Formats: sequence, structure tokens, C-alpha cells
Amino acid sequence: MDAIVAWIVSLTLRDYVTAVPGLIGFGLSVFTLWAAQFRRGNLQMTHPTLICFKFDWPRRRPKIFLRSLLFSTASRGRVIEAMLLKVHGPVGVMTFDYWGHTEAGKLTLGSGLFVGQTGVASDHHFNPHMGVQQFEFWQGEYKIDVFAKIVGMEERRKLASLSVVLSGDAAAEINQFEEAAIYFWWDGEALKYDPQIERGGEPGTWPRQKTRTVKIQE
Repeated sequence: MDAIVAWIVSLTLRDYVTAVPGLIGFGLSVFTLWAAQFRRGNLQMTHPTLICFKFDWPRRRPKIFLRSLLFSTASRGRVIEAMLLKVHGPVGVMTFDYWGHTEAGKLTLGSGLFVGQTGVASDHHFNPHMGVQQFEFWQGEYKIDVFAKIVGMEERRKLASLSVVLSGDAAAEINQFEEAAIYFWWDGEALKYDPQIERGGEPGTWPRQKTRTVKIQE
């Protein structure tokens, strides 16, 4: 111990200055290793460019469809067990927890989706439980909260809170006609969703052919 103390005392200022860059480099290396291999990071979602209200026929199951990019803030990535929507509508709150997403252009049941740092752009489809009957899309404002259940976390993570307004004409169209769908397109300049009514085609098919688009007057 005395020898170590004597060695430290004998060090000159030049010795300390010389050692500092090495210590900084070592610290940066440790931080890089931790960030790349051990840091879990967070799961995040970009603002959806499209939200759609429609019914799946012939069972007339209500569906909410959206397109967005999911990404992780760490290179290690995250695995999603399940996703769901909490929809606060004019007549109450409903959970859309039957989740599917596109994979290689095909709609598949959502389960075990890995999301890395570069992100995954997908179409996400949500339905309520099979037992839900006589659902209607009523006129008014809808607040849509998007949640994900992540592997290794007990609580669901809230990814986004979205808001759209469904007009009376749009609500009547979607509730009466099988082929009708309400598309809410994100307006980046006005920072709000621009609603349109379409008959024919399916959400997520590009380009949509043989459709009738009606601009909704606000």
C-alpha cells in the first residue's frame, strides 16, 4: 500500500494529462458497449398517415385500420406481444384488441412482432371481440389511444393518442353501405386529419381501383 501511495505522489502533471485521453476513450468504449448490447430503449410510433373506419362483412365487424412506423430507440430492439386500441367515442369507450398487421404485403394475425432501430412500417388492423353486436359509428369526435404489450414489461405502453371527427353524413354512409369506408388522411400542413368517404376497394390496397371518393365538407 505504501508503494502505491508513493507511486501516485510521484506522478507529475504531465503524467495525469497523458492518462486523461486514455481514460476518456475507455469510458466511451464501455458506454458504446452498454448502448449497443444492454440498453433496452423504448418502443415508439410515428404519427399515422392514415386512419380508416369500416366494417368487415359479412359479419359486420367494426374495424379501425391505421398505417404507421414502429421503431425502437435502441439497437437491441423490442418484441411486441400484442397491440390494442382504446376508442373513446360519442357513446362510450370500446376496446379493439383483435390485432393484425401486414407482413410481406399480406395481412397476418399480430403476435411476436420484432421492432428494431430501423423500424417496421406496417398496416395495423383492429377489431373488437367476436361477441360485440350492433356496433355503430356515431357522429362526433373519436379519441384513439394506441397501446402495445412488450415482452419483458408488465404494463402496456401507450404509443399514441389520436383524434378524428366523424360527420353525420360519413357516419350514415359507413353504417348503411357495405362497401363504404371513411379514410382520415393526415394533413401535415394543417396538422389534422382530412376525412374522405370511399366505396369499393380495401384499406391498404394501392392503388385503389373503381372507387368513388366523396370529399366531406367541414
